[in-house]
Amino acid sequence: MLNHGIVPASGGDYEISNSLRFNDDDSAYLSRTPSSAGNRKTWTWSGWVKRGNFNSYQTLFSASAASNTNYCTVAFNGDNQDYLDFQVADGDGTVKGRKRTSAKLRDPSAWYHIVAILDTTQATDSNRMKLYLNGSLVTDLSSDINNLVQNQDYFVNNTIDHRIGMNPWGSWKNDGYLAEVNFVDGQALTPADFGETGDYGEWKPTKYTGTYGTNGFYLDFSDSGSLGTDASSNSNNWTPNNLSATDQMLDSPTNNLATLNLLDKAGSNGSLAEGNLADIGGGNPANAYATTVLPSSGKWYAEFRISSHNYCQFAVANQDTFKNTYASGQVYGSGTVSWDTGAGVYYKNSTSSTADTVSVTANDIIQIAYDADTRDVWFGLNNTWTESGNPASGTNEIATVSGDGVLTIVVRAESATINANFGQDSSFASTLTAQGNQDSNGIGDFYYTPPTDFLALCTQNLPEPTVIPSEHFNTVLWSGNSTDGRDITGVGFDPDFVWIKSRNLTTSHLLNDTVRGANKSLFSETTNAETPNNGGGYLDAFVTDGFSVTSGSSGDDAVNDNGDTYAAWNWKANGSGVSNTDGSITSTVSANQDAGFSIVSYTGNGTSGATVGHGLSSKPEMILVKRRDAVGGWRAFHDANAANYYMVLDTTAARASSSSIFNNTEPTNSVFTVGSGGSVNSSGGTYIAYCFHSVDGYSKVGSYTGNGNADGTFVYTGFRPAYVLIKEADNSNDWHLIDNKREAELGNPVQAWLRPNTTNIEASSDNDIDLLSNGFKARTSSNRTNRAATLIYIAFAETPFSKSNAR
Repeated sequence: MLNHGIVPASGGDYEISNSLRFNDDDSAYLSRTPSSAGNRKTWTWSGWVKRGNFNSYQTLFSASAASNTNYCTVAFNGDNQDYLDFQVADGDGTVKGRKRTSAKLRDPSAWYHIVAILDTTQATDSNRMKLYLNGSLVTDLSSDINNLVQNQDYFVNNTIDHRIGMNPWGSWKNDGYLAEVNFVDGQALTPADFGETGDYGEWKPTKYTGTYGTNGFYLDFSDSGSLGTDASSNSNNWTPNNLSATDQMLDSPTNNLATLNLLDKAGSNGSLAEGNLADIGGGNPANAYATTVLPSSGKWYAEFRISSHNYCQFAVANQDTFKNTYASGQVYGSGTVSWDTGAGVYYKNSTSSTADTVSVTANDIIQIAYDADTRDVWFGLNNTWTESGNPASGTNEIATVSGDGVLTIVVRAESATINANFGQDSSFASTLTAQGNQDSNGIGDFYYTPPTDFLALCTQNLPEPTVIPSEHFNTVLWSGNSTDGRDITGVGFDPDFVWIKSRNLTTSHLLNDTVRGANKSLFSETTNAETPNNGGGYLDAFVTDGFSVTSGSSGDDAVNDNGDTYAAWNWKANGSGVSNTDGSITSTVSANQDAGFSIVSYTGNGTSGATVGHGLSSKPEMILVKRRDAVGGWRAFHDANAANYYMVLDTTAARASSSSIFNNTEPTNSVFTVGSGGSVNSSGGTYIAYCFHSVDGYSKVGSYTGNGNADGTFVYTGFRPAYVLIKEADNSNDWHLIDNKREAELGNPVQAWLRPNTTNIEASSDNDIDLLSNGFKARTSSNRTNRAATLIYIAFAETPFSKSNAR
């Protein structure tokens, strides 16, 4: 597993200005042969890595004698090259030491920090190699070989070929970006020498201030004319091979720029190159790729060079739907504004095509400007905005994207190449002379000056998150000990809504909140009325930083049976609640407006169209309602469904239509509406409702369409999820709940899931999901998470994308 016990170093914010791009098609690498040997027993390598393609073995750092039988490598290796692999082989090529992750490192949207340490002076053989990822020691390993000889000299720091980006025998070519590479000769350090934990729980870089030793070096890639220059005082410079000045990038761990997202595409022909900035288009249906950074507000600019105008397409589209409307190799339809430069047409939402009035040729530069607040889109050609558009003044836009939802730029190259520039490369991979223009914030390297107030798609331009996720949602785990009155703490705040489930026992899901009182449980999988805590095995108090549980019958205790395992998902509201008179029914509301969550208690009046105040500042997008005083099923409103539909949390049922539930009326910023149905509004009946709406960087209520195959749908949330609840909308199937704690230390894929509609134990088959820096991706064809149909979800963040590491 990944051990989170690292003590971070102190220090303020540290900025990294540059990275170096490696394109595997170019066989790009840095090389150096030390003139004298250093310490061959003890050393530390540290580097920040952003991945490009995943389709080959890829070397980060390597040293080898003339053959490939005596070597040391830090590389991506095995099972589609998703694993991080640190290994040492000796003599006949036998691997003597190896640390290879079980986690699959396949997030191309953000940066990983990797530290590899060799120290053969250690008395314990398992301590002679260590591998760290994002500040945490990796101990969950798919391969763990500990046969290094104590005090033995190995190959790094010998007078042999050392390489970065390729191994010395000419294979395993890296594809992606490297930044802030430190190599320390003669010391076994820790990640705390190179990074620290930030305010949002993210691992972020700090400046290394120690010594380097004989063959130590520091590569900051700040000199585009000499990319291998050692920025330490050692002058241990490296020789660039098949690298040019234009491979110096502004993309860095402290300012993550957008690339094309190889996980978020439609089509089946084509590939990405040049650090995921070149779309190498195949035949129809050519791949259409979205970007990795999708702001929900603000003004944004990007530019693209085309190798030919042959059916290249440029679009601004709804991220949730562009893949669904990709038909006949075209990006068009509702929620999409696109320009097909080959066919010479614009697609404007429901208008299938409108002839453009410009002629596009090879090597032209296409520009896109879009305002995410107004949803207006402009297209430009060689610094002239088409159709007399003027993004700076907000006039003569090509069209306005219909509907709502987060927008993304989409590009499609058919039998052509599109080179993208989101502010990191105005040479378009050395095809043009770089111009070095910046946006209004002084960020970027653009060929043309962006329109006033239009910005580069990068994390430094994203607004500062308004919510620190760990202060409003958290998962805690524990093993039972059969002790009454046991406090379960470590939540990080005083929780107001706690949902508990045993992981290995077929017990109920227990839902408790501060509005109803601690000793009153509801169960997500049943229609039962509220149950007081009379027999033990329940949550009996809310305490500082957590809650208290009582012990029940051995073998079926829902909260604290000796040796059994439990999870609790915790949300912060605002205490026991206050009276709310916004609706026709007076409610008691505990509302956390910053985090978009409220707990609402009310007594029904049996009247269709009754309204209930929810206490939030925006319309709830998901509402769970349960009758407390009598048998009645859970009713769920979800914004992806029309208001005449409802879903049932306690069954597998598909969404159903009834005006008696939510009265065919959308919630507003102050109230939600109920019909006369007994499950939501029986006269004199008592009810509880849990209300949620999306908050940028913290929570997301949304839907997606699965694709029914192992390379599943990518869903952008704008954060790395800590919790995701998924349900098919139109088919009978289980609800599916995953989180980042029950197997968080294993990394991706996340396989442990629970079903809120059953008492079943935790399962781990056929529902793999990757939790990524900016969303999640289904990794199987499972109907529960990836049927070719509509699935609804609600997700809560571990870290906002602007602060998130790759996972």
